Amino acid sequence: MRVHFIGIKGVSMEFLASLCVRAGIEVTGSDLKTGGHDAKNVIGADAVVYSYAIGRDNPEYAEAERLHIPLISRAQLLGAIAQSYGSVIAVCGTHGKTTTTAMLMSALKGLNPTVHVGGSVKGVFGNIGSKEMFITEACEYRESFLELTPDVTIVLNVELDHADYFKTYANFYYAFEKFTAQSKVAFVCGDNEAKTLKGVEKTFTFGLNKSNDYYAEIEGESSGYYRFWAYFRGQKFAYIKLSVRGLHNVTNAMAVLAYCHYANLDFNGISDFRGVDRRFESLGIINGIEYISDYAHHPHEIECSLVAAKKIYKRVLTVFEPHTYTRTQAFYKEFASALSVADKCLLLPVYPAREAPIEGVGSEMIGALGGFKVAPSYDGACKMIKDIEGDYDAVIFMGAGTVDDLARMYIEKRKIN
Repeated sequence: MRVHFIGIKGVSMEFLASLCVRAGIEVTGSDLKTGGHDAKNVIGADAVVYSYAIGRDNPEYAEAERLHIPLISRAQLLGAIAQSYGSVIAVCGTHGKTTTTAMLMSALKGLNPTVHVGGSVKGVFGNIGSKEMFITEACEYRESFLELTPDVTIVLNVELDHADYFKTYANFYYAFEKFTAQSKVAFVCGDNEAKTLKGVEKTFTFGLNKSNDYYAEIEGESSGYYRFWAYFRGQKFAYIKLSVRGLHNVTNAMAVLAYCHYANLDFNGISDFRGVDRRFESLGIINGIEYISDYAHHPHEIECSLVAAKKIYKRVLTVFEPHTYTRTQAFYKEFASALSVADKCLLLPVYPAREAPIEGVGSEMIGALGGFKVAPSYDGACKMIKDIEGDYDAVIFMGAGTVDDLARMYIEKRKIN
């Protein structure tokens, strides 16, 4: 049997392809990064896998359709693979799911679970481990997570995103409601709107508030790193020192600890977790200025990252690249407010991802509200950053597009100059 992957170099796609190889399936794939797409690539394939980044006009997708080769979405394949494992733990939420999934992988490393993560940890994407446990990040876009039927679901938050698909918060929340109801046991954050969601058999809440079943009592903080006691219904069960910064990561850690405590699993590896690449990742220090790459692209994520940054640095310059036109249109007011936590913000043009431009929508909408300048290009941004960075202790390059490439390019230039 041969399965062909369109866009095989995508983080999730490449990992799923590896799991197929493990199962003895012949795998082929194409990607814009490695020669592009060609209709002839799908000839002879028994199935073709695609992600939602692939349009129906893609030559390989169109050819598979013409030849009546079964087309399987990335989400459908993930759901099918998960069913072959002993137990399935799914982590979902508007933000924090990649970090929490990776943190769970670290906590349970002694069990060697198979883990599907939407990002890299020191260049490693997930873990191909035992068949006893499958831990996966569960993406809500286009309700793709409904292809999963987990034994355990962790819900971190439910804040409207992907307005191009969901349109309203009610639609967005209902998707999470359906997904949580597909799991036997649910762990939901009791500090936000997720607290009303329910699993089929049992539901536990976690967070920072003592009203939760599982909660943290902060003992102290140093340079953004927190120490805390973890409780279950008033009973202390763990003392944790995190190696990732930010109060939001205490909440993420409580999600991991809640599951591990419930399942009676050793979670000692949680303190060894040092984060996911591009999640408040330090790229180096030059002339006393620390350069950071951060994946935050939703207003709440941005606010959390910048609040954490302001605990560490006196003055922060943020370089933000909005991700998609529809998200910019829906949240430009919230973006302006969140970015104002920084001492100064410079905006890049919108990164379109899968979208076509929307007339009148751009970074200028955020800039007008927040009083931020918009760089005309990456080259223009480099010049603007260099002119003002001396007034700041940290420069944070923020966004889910190619702003990370800009950050690394800029730092290399600064090392030379």
